[in-house]
Amino acid sequence: MDSIDQLIRRFVRNAGQGRKAVGRISSRVEEYFAHPSRRDGRGRKAQELHAVAKTLGHLRHATAWQCRPDLDANVRQAAKALVKTACHGQVPFDQLMRQASALRGRVNDDGRKRNARRPIKGCLPLREELPQHFSVERLHTVELLAKAGSKLGNCAKNNAHCLHDRLRKRRSDFYLLRRGDEPVAMLEVKLRTGEITEFLGQRNDDIDLPRAVLMALLRCLRLNGDHVEACLQKGAASIFVTGSKDPHKPDWQRRRLMVWCAKRQLVIQEVRGQRWSSFKWNGRYWMASEGSIRGCLDDLMTRHPHIAVLAHEAADLRNRQKRKRGTAVRRRCNPDD
Repeated sequence: MDSIDQLIRRFVRNAGQGRKAVGRISSRVEEYFAHPSRRDGRGRKAQELHAVAKTLGHLRHATAWQCRPDLDANVRQAAKALVKTACHGQVPFDQLMRQASALRGRVNDDGRKRNARRPIKGCLPLREELPQHFSVERLHTVELLAKAGSKLGNCAKNNAHCLHDRLRKRRSDFYLLRRGDEPVAMLEVKLRTGEITEFLGQRNDDIDLPRAVLMALLRCLRLNGDHVEACLQKGAASIFVTGSKDPHKPDWQRRRLMVWCAKRQLVIQEVRGQRWSSFKWNGRYWMASEGSIRGCLDDLMTRHPHIAVLAHEAADLRNRQKRKRGTAVRRRCNPDD
């Protein structure tokens, strides 16, 4: 580690000053160490030496900060004033330490703001118009995410829950839904799975959006909203969003039940209360999405055999059994395979 004298000379050289400035700063440092609380039996306390060296480092950096064009003009002016004050020996060194530490903090804040304005690599800007004067935009910088969080009053306004980190590390995409110029809701989409993990309105309240808006939103972002109650319970099921089925043409209907089925997917609407459920076949059983009213399909299949038949066809079990039988025959014919 460089000595205090070496650090002083290095700062003065960077500041473009001469021997007189070295003498003035050295005198202030000696006055600082002359205080009994900063000395022990071996002389200057180690922690005090470290604090003085740190301040001299800040001062040396300030000679560069005063000329950096990417820094805020007020920060550059403060750096210039600090260098001048230090070289002229105008204030006690302990006061200079506080000023240097405060300047270091302002430079760090300016750097964080600058980084927050920088577009995230791989996160491209996007804005889409939706029905009924709604629009959606991708928040492609940390600054945009923080501003949206402030307007909506949620935890995205700071990094308390690591939302900013998830955006920087490309673990999640964030979208802001507006009506006109008014923020309405924010979505978080997990990039690995493409699932909506959060879809909340002002102050994290539940949202109630028109079905047409939800359908357009999910289509333009190519998202599956079945595990989000705010989407599925409005009838914006993925089976309709992808165009696999027409919501006006159910595959089976009886009184208060309507059923649509596609390959390995089943959607059920219970007309009373407009209750929706979505199920996917995972190869062994029907699994309900998180946004579904029903958590199990067994009771409906027991009471309504037609639903059981549709579920059997949607799961592609018949063809699966044929494929298994064909594989068994081939193995018997080719035992060495």
